[in-house]
Amino acid sequence: MALDRSGVIDRVHKIVDAPMTYEGLKEKADTFLEAVDTAEEKSTFRALIEEIKSDVLTIDQLISFTESPEGVAVFGEKKASGLTAAARKAKEQGETTCICPACQACKEILANQAEIAS
Repeated sequence: MALDRSGVIDRVHKIVDAPMTYEGLKEKADTFLEAVDTAEEKSTFRALIEEIKSDVLTIDQLISFTESPEGVAVFGEKKASGLTAAARKAKEQGETTCICPACQACKEILANQAEIAS
């Protein structure tokens, strides 16, 4: 999906608002949002992109986690099972990235990073 600058910024807000977003990623996203329309915008965006690259999960990583004892402990057996099923279905349909709102927003940001980074 092609996003303009405003759309990319909107996806960064989605990262901040997503309940399972890793704290380090949330901090980089907040820092970028505070820098929008300032001289630090591009540098904080580049830092956010680097954090996204290290934090976003693949669909296979999601499946592995939701099937693991740790994943069951985090989500509970019923929710973990449902997430596994949803992730497997998404994978069958060609999805390569974790299906959580944060990872999906990250995927869109990476695909459209030139709207801010350039």
